[in-house]
Amino acid sequence: MNWNVLKRLLSYLGKFKGKLVLGIITAIIGTVFTVLAPLILGEITTILFAGIADGQWLVTYAADGSANPESVWAWALGQPVGKIGSIVWIVNALVVIYLLAWIFSMVSNATLAKVSALVVKSLRSDIDEKMHRMKLNYYDTRTNGEILSVITNDVDAINTMLGKNLYTFITQTITLVGILIMLLTISPWLTLIAAAMIPATLLSTGAVMKVGGKNFAAQQKLLGDMNGYVEEMYDGQNVVASFNYQKKAVEKFDALNGALREKAKKAESYSGSMMPLTQMVNNIGYGISALVGCLFALSGKMTIGNVQSALQYTKNFQQPFTTFSQMAGQFASAMAAGDRIFELLDAEEEIPDPENGKIPQKTDGAVEFKHVRFGYLPDKLLMTDVNVHVEPGQKIAIVGPTGAGKTTLINLLMRFYEISGGEIWVDGVNTKEMTRHELRKHFGMVLQDTWLFEGTIHDNLDYSTENGATDEEIVNAAKSVCADAFIKTMPDGYNMMLSKGAENISQGQRQLLTIARAIIADPEIMILDEATSNVDAHTEQVIQDAMATLMKGRTSFVIAHRLSTIRDANVILYMENGDIKEVGDHDTLMKLGGKYATLYNSQFG
Repeated sequence: MNWNVLKRLLSYLGKFKGKLVLGIITAIIGTVFTVLAPLILGEITTILFAGIADGQWLVTYAADGSANPESVWAWALGQPVGKIGSIVWIVNALVVIYLLAWIFSMVSNATLAKVSALVVKSLRSDIDEKMHRMKLNYYDTRTNGEILSVITNDVDAINTMLGKNLYTFITQTITLVGILIMLLTISPWLTLIAAAMIPATLLSTGAVMKVGGKNFAAQQKLLGDMNGYVEEMYDGQNVVASFNYQKKAVEKFDALNGALREKAKKAESYSGSMMPLTQMVNNIGYGISALVGCLFALSGKMTIGNVQSALQYTKNFQQPFTTFSQMAGQFASAMAAGDRIFELLDAEEEIPDPENGKIPQKTDGAVEFKHVRFGYLPDKLLMTDVNVHVEPGQKIAIVGPTGAGKTTLINLLMRFYEISGGEIWVDGVNTKEMTRHELRKHFGMVLQDTWLFEGTIHDNLDYSTENGATDEEIVNAAKSVCADAFIKTMPDGYNMMLSKGAENISQGQRQLLTIARAIIADPEIMILDEATSNVDAHTEQVIQDAMATLMKGRTSFVIAHRLSTIRDANVILYMENGDIKEVGDHDTLMKLGGKYATLYNSQFG
């Protein structure tokens, strides 16, 4: 068992101590009433047996030992007396006890169910907050399906374990203690027999739980792998169909599903075997207790009622262990899920923002890289000494082969990744001395991969503003990138609902909307990562004209593969293998005859 996971789960319960204590106290009271019932029933048996044995169980006796006939008439008139009177009063008391046990149990169950819901809510909130603080490389090294499996399936496993078992675990534990106490008051020897079954039960189920726990952990991992694969295949259905990969996709899914089935079968088999083991051990103990109890009754050491109570307690003594064995599977699954959840919660986070972050006094878009070093791994640097000085309003083009580090440079500028050395300054302030919120609100970004959420076109365009844009600003931005024309042809125009991933409009139209969204943000620095790569030649030219107007007076960083679009750039950075190899404007680099000139001539030579 992973005790660290259990300890951390208990710490979440500790956040709601008041409700938890109330639930436990009411559970104790309700369980105490329930545990008292067999003793009272045993007393009824003792009285009844005594009455039958002496043949006088409906009447009382005078002081001289003679029968009191008035008691018979009292009983006939509905006024119970004698031994039957005692039984009736005990039964009445038993009804009250059962009623009180039910009331307290209901209160406890409702309270602990609320505690379970609050714990799961707190856990989900912590995961959601953590997702916004983690480094981007966490997402780079895991599939979306795997992450979603932790957030959904693993949290659901915790929810199932707590929601169904918290109340049961507490009441069964109290029942176990209460039964031991009651057995001790009746017969220490019978208590010893019942207690001797505890180590036998633990030994018989401990090994099974250990192996079962490993299988549950493997099951949760395979579930995450399968979810990741399913999401990957569904997102890439066009590619799957284009390359006739359907059969192979099904075969791989069947393989993952088969492995998951085998692990689930083993996990459930081990889990299911614990209850029969527990019942077998406890039934042996019950049989021994019955034999010993009868011998004690025959020898006069115990009343017949106490024997009945002791046997009922011994039988009930099995119930907690049977219940715990039934819970073992869900518990093992929850521990495996908790391990994955806390692995996520313990993942390395971004460096915290400074408490009193600096705010630039001038926001004109000046940017400077000073001796910047960076590597995804500490011992493998990609950038060793990057120095770039960008004046306000300049257009900076970043070019180079695929994997050269163009997007990485932008990610460092936005602090999506932390630099290994050196400094990056924006508007005269070191970016590490600014909060990320303050830094990023100076930038507008348009990526090659568009991202639009499920909602109206209007809401998607307004996504980039903190205080909301006016309808006029939204329409003007759409017009500047020629998006207004196609929006008006859509059903409901700007109020048209975009589907998930905006699949109900074309790729080019999605790109136009993301460009309009950046324009509405009105930043002093624009970042364009192949922003026109997914539109036709005519639309590209229109967008280039709109961008030329937009970028006047603004600093802009343009990542481009089509070198014709960046000939007018003030500075061109040619990157290769993560480092900047050449710097200059188009004419300067062409005269240099280096790598940039070779790349340009390969497109237009």
